[in-house]
Amino acid sequence: MAAGDIKGIDIIVISGTLGAATTVGQVVHLEPDGKWDPVTDSDKGKFGVALDAGGDTETARILIWGPVEVTATAVEIVKGSPVMAGAAGAVCASDYGVIGENVGTAIEGIAASGVGTIWVGLVN
Repeated sequence: MAAGDIKGIDIIVISGTLGAATTVGQVVHLEPDGKWDPVTDSDKGKFGVALDAGGDTETARILIWGPVEVTATAVEIVKGSPVMAGAAGAVCASDYGVIGENVGTAIEGIAASGVGTIWVGLVN
């Protein structure tokens, strides 16, 4: 298992322009300037997962719907729970706070700082 591995055929992938250095498997966020940046824990809005690495202004494939492996922050995520943007392009368990914060749903349990599968775009 590795962050960025696609885990099914029911996916939607688009081409996007990166706004910062990005690695494969990082959760990214569409910024107002039209670029995709690795998420921070305060991001809201449109999310995806980078399937290609690159730097500012480079083009990458972004998975915006479907199952993909990502990295969790230092807290365990329970199978079936919504996930939200965490630090440095990772996900964390949702705090059910603000609408628009959730990235997707954990389709398996993910250990603290571990890699696991989420369904991007499937949110509560």
